[in-house]
Amino acid sequence: MLDKVLGINVHEKTQVLLEDPNARLRVPKQPPTHGIPMCRVAFHSFQLHRMDFFTKWCCKAAFHMKMPCSGVIFMPRKIRRWTVLKSPFVHKSSQEVFERRTYKRVVYIYDSNPEVVQKWLDYIGQNAVAGVGMKYWLNEYEPLDIGERIKRALKTGDTKDVDAVTLKQARHVKRFTVQGRKYGRGRYRGLPMFRQQELEKMAMYVADQLRANPQANIEELTKVALKVNGTPKRPSTHVHPMPSKKKLAIMARRAERAKQKETEKPSE
Repeated sequence: MLDKVLGINVHEKTQVLLEDPNARLRVPKQPPTHGIPMCRVAFHSFQLHRMDFFTKWCCKAAFHMKMPCSGVIFMPRKIRRWTVLKSPFVHKSSQEVFERRTYKRVVYIYDSNPEVVQKWLDYIGQNAVAGVGMKYWLNEYEPLDIGERIKRALKTGDTKDVDAVTLKQARHVKRFTVQGRKYGRGRYRGLPMFRQQELEKMAMYVADQLRANPQANIEELTKVALKVNGTPKRPSTHVHPMPSKKKLAIMARRAERAKQKETEKPSE
């Protein structure tokens, strides 16, 4: 009767296709094109459920911003334990153990524009979950002629080819390089300079003497080698640093006194 009313075979077994329960939990990924790493984000937390939720949310945000992502990479957890006495004096055997577990995850971003990666980092930083720490490393790639561009920008001050941050760092390095050169000229001004051939001769002399007498003193042999080779033939290229204003004033006074003494001498 039911077969005629419903129009189907009630006694026939039907196959019901069940949906995969993990399909909705899977994080979609954008496939990488070249595999060039642009950013690495490390997460750490004491609460596992919060960190798992936040890392999957970060991967979904990267997917919707069209950035290839490695997905959540599980790192080894760190366990630290402390043993504390429950009570002092004779109750040494009664102790209590405390434990802290630190869970870690890592996410990589590939083949993306640096500006888009920075916006993604700002976005996940503004919507960070409480109790989850985050630390990131950015990879920056420069063209092969970046040195020539920085030199050109330092001379002209134009930030067309080089950004302002790179130009500021280059000026900072240049200033410290000049200061280091002045310090080196003032400190190592009196050191002799030898040619490469002279240094090789001195090294061979010291090696021959040590081969003949292994217990000889290397410092004494070096002094003898310096005497044998004599003073360096090449003049020193060190330039004396500019004297300060105080030294210049003292030198001017000395020159004036010397002139006064010459004028005060009685003529013959």
